[in-house]
Amino acid sequence: MLKNNYICPSKKTTSMIKNNFFKGFTMMLLGLMLSCDNTTADPINQNLNNPNNGGGSGAPTITGPRILHKIVANNMTAEEFVTSGNILQKAIFKEESAPNSFIIGNVTYTSGKVSRVKFGQEINGAVPANNLGYDFNITYDSNGRISYTTCAATLGAMPTYNSEYTYTYDGSGKMTKIVEKKKNGVDYTHFTNYNLTNTGDNITKVVMESGLTSDSGVPDMSSVMTSTFNFTTYDSKINPYTTLPKTFFVMWSLLHPLNFTLLSNNNLTNYNVQYQSTPMINVGLTYLYDSMNYPTSDQSVVKKYIYKAL
Repeated sequence: MLKNNYICPSKKTTSMIKNNFFKGFTMMLLGLMLSCDNTTADPINQNLNNPNNGGGSGAPTITGPRILHKIVANNMTAEEFVTSGNILQKAIFKEESAPNSFIIGNVTYTSGKVSRVKFGQEINGAVPANNLGYDFNITYDSNGRISYTTCAATLGAMPTYNSEYTYTYDGSGKMTKIVEKKKNGVDYTHFTNYNLTNTGDNITKVVMESGLTSDSGVPDMSSVMTSTFNFTTYDSKINPYTTLPKTFFVMWSLLHPLNFTLLSNNNLTNYNVQYQSTPMINVGLTYLYDSMNYPTSDQSVVKKYIYKAL
């Protein structure tokens, strides 16, 4: 089982809490690159279908602008994106650790840009008492790129830690590194480096280095644990996640780096994951497309991508 990006050598309590929050979600991502339908119900409504979804059985094909709305796998909705026009208001992700358990991402905008993304749990339509939450606040530079992010993590009503993120870009404006420093009170405790390799408009590799820091935030490189995500091949078609705000998926990727591939322009067709010296996990992905070069399903039609017309 992959370890997530908050597993650190000396804070097993925080790591166990977060592993429970995402229990089953990692393996769902490893097995699937999911799809979409059309409902704004909360939690996910398995039965409501929009006749203009551009991907459902018997639905007309969308030939103009569209937005990704729901991902269906094995006849169950796994992801849903609640939108108004082209504005993402909320994302709902099925969590496999318990029936009717969901991870909810609420999105706030300032001057037309995503300025806050808050993730939390819902079980049977209610927030559990031990809800694990992540509240990201986002700052942009003068070029409109994410420059700084803070994240307040909570367990129920109790703060657990705070993280600060800084971002580096290459000369063409592509994101190449994110540095996270985690604090407990006023002291820094851990760091994570996300090192991104870009090939064209796709992210082809993420190396995640996690370890301890001094109280002032200086990394202790002797404590580093490394995970490597090789996004080895892509198709030449349109990634449906690019119809939604990229900033949202940067925050989602900070909770699990496998999601960094969702920032790419094309669709991932093969990848592998290596954590430290554990055996490498290899996954291949296939797609069927519509006439506008958007995925509509995998080749076995087990997972389906359903869109809303704009």
